[in-house]
Amino acid sequence: MRLAGSAAILVLLAGCAATEPASLANGQAVIRVTCSLAIDGVAGCFKAAGNICGARGYTIFDWNGKAWPMPYPEPETLQDDPGLAASGLLVACRPWPRTG
Repeated sequence: MRLAGSAAILVLLAGCAATEPASLANGQAVIRVTCSLAIDGVAGCFKAAGNICGARGYTIFDWNGKAWPMPYPEPETLQDDPGLAASGLLVACRPWPRTG
């Protein structure tokens, strides 16, 4: 039930990009954001990830669980990457900073 509710929220927040829960090869839970459905392409994936994670921000991963180095590329530089457009981004929201 909790997973279904989370998936429904992800779909609503993502707009034109499709989202779904996924797991990396190392078992880490991530969100797969598919760009091919977004009207604005790869930029739609970045927007969807930002909408999902909000002020916490997010980390982008490859399928092997390796985080992309920062700073992340501008979406426009990735627009013509057919592999990315077909598979989208794998993101995990960063944790909230600890207070106290």
